[in-house]
Amino acid sequence: MSRETVTFSQSAPSSICVDESALSSRTGCCVITLTFTQPTQIGEITFRNYYTWAVGIHVLRASPTSSANIGGVVGAGLLGGDAGGEVAWAWKDPAAWQVGVKNKVIMPHPHTETASHDFVSVTCLECDEVSMAPSTYTFPGQSRVDWQDVIGLRLVLRQPSPVWRTFFIEEITAYRELPRLPPFSVPIISQDGQVEREESASDAVGPPHPADEASDAHPAR
Repeated sequence: MSRETVTFSQSAPSSICVDESALSSRTGCCVITLTFTQPTQIGEITFRNYYTWAVGIHVLRASPTSSANIGGVVGAGLLGGDAGGEVAWAWKDPAAWQVGVKNKVIMPHPHTETASHDFVSVTCLECDEVSMAPSTYTFPGQSRVDWQDVIGLRLVLRQPSPVWRTFFIEEITAYRELPRLPPFSVPIISQDGQVEREESASDAVGPPHPADEASDAHPAR
């Protein structure tokens, strides 16, 4: 059974800079905005990488008590009220967006091509990773906010290396549910190192118990 995808409209990558007056042709950071027609649940985002070093996800959510069409948005930047233009204003207000995934590294070395064209999955259970010299630690837990009642996602793409002047992601797909795990299998290796067959998890139950062997040797009458 195929998984349910969520329809959205997608903006073109937009370069961003702290000082917009000094915006150059290459800033090393750009944003793609996904807009959903109605509040929805998002379990996973998948895409094909093209020289992007890391991606962050910011979430715009409709409040549970009001429709996205009348201005109810979760976030510090929108406090409610009946102003007709609040939804459009909230989309532009950075404080109305909540950080779901701060920075997921998808190219281990920004100056080399490793993983530059990989297929990437980001789920609502994603952990944030930060670098703390001399080691890298992973924050336990899941995304910083729930991906429920989502009306917008911003994918923040980063590439600090000057080697790659062009970077983006493509083939973006949004799924309502989390990905299903594939069936577990164990390869069976012969003595000469050849793979004979794959043993399913249900087959890999180990040797029979001695009591079972005894019952097989002396069946009940």
